[in-house]
Amino acid sequence: MTGRKATKQQLLLTIGILLCPANNAASSSSSLLSSISLPRSGASKNQLNRPSSSFDFRKNDKQQLEQFRGGALSSTKPNNKNAAITRKSITISSIIAIIATLSFLHWETIQTFFDREKFRTAIIQTLNDIASKGHQGLFLYAFGFMFWECCGLPTSVVETAAGMAFGFRGGVVGSFVGKTCGSLLAFTLGRTLLSNVVGKKMEENDIFGLVERGVERHPVKSALILRYSPFPQLIKNFALSLTKPVTWPIFLLAITIHGFPFSLLWAALGNDSSMRLRASEMGETMAANVVLNSLLIFVTVFGFVVSPAITGWWLADLRKES
Repeated sequence: MTGRKATKQQLLLTIGILLCPANNAASSSSSLLSSISLPRSGASKNQLNRPSSSFDFRKNDKQQLEQFRGGALSSTKPNNKNAAITRKSITISSIIAIIATLSFLHWETIQTFFDREKFRTAIIQTLNDIASKGHQGLFLYAFGFMFWECCGLPTSVVETAAGMAFGFRGGVVGSFVGKTCGSLLAFTLGRTLLSNVVGKKMEENDIFGLVERGVERHPVKSALILRYSPFPQLIKNFALSLTKPVTWPIFLLAITIHGFPFSLLWAALGNDSSMRLRASEMGETMAANVVLNSLLIFVTVFGFVVSPAITGWWLADLRKES
């Protein structure tokens, strides 16, 4: 009789769990378990006949019953992983929505950056407005160009436009001072506040390991080669900031040797272009500037042929030594 009674209790418990809703599974199971006791394997007859006001329910038994019922385990703990994914999705969606809205409102301005002629015209117009303020305008240009260089943006177009707006002398001074201060700012940030971020990015690049070994052996030579290399301006500034042998004086020497000749060239080109525009407005013509054209040809050949060749030879030599 005792065995039949225990079997009947097991059957009632199973039917009750199957019929109870998923959300009330825990409460229904507790109510049934409080009045029913199950026999365990190997239990004696005295244990089966022993009355019990509470049911000793093991965790594994509960998992099996929940799975048998066809539902997942009921839990009151929040799912931190799903919550984090949801927050991340909301953040990304919000950023995309903001970018899309700003792009829609300022689409004409954004198109200017993709049209070379419009971009150049916008820069010239802006610099002409700044140049009309005299020395204060030149200071504003140098200050703004500092952050432009720090972000690694292309400088040749801006320096040429500065030569058109400020003239040769003003263009050279404003461009060289702004470019030098921008490179020093990037170098300082890469060595202090952004050292961890830049370090992680550079560690992912195998070339940086070669650059670091080259700088350890020949700091000045390696810094100059890297400055004249075809790598982006952002890489030139921040990569050298992680190399300890390159001190501030060495970095200043490298950016001066590399940057000053180009500031002279682009300022001369801008000033020459401005003079030709004014002459054309008056119906006059000017003879070709042979020196300037020759320098432009040399810079083009150097940038597309000589510089990549020297950089490749330098990296290949470092690979052999390593």
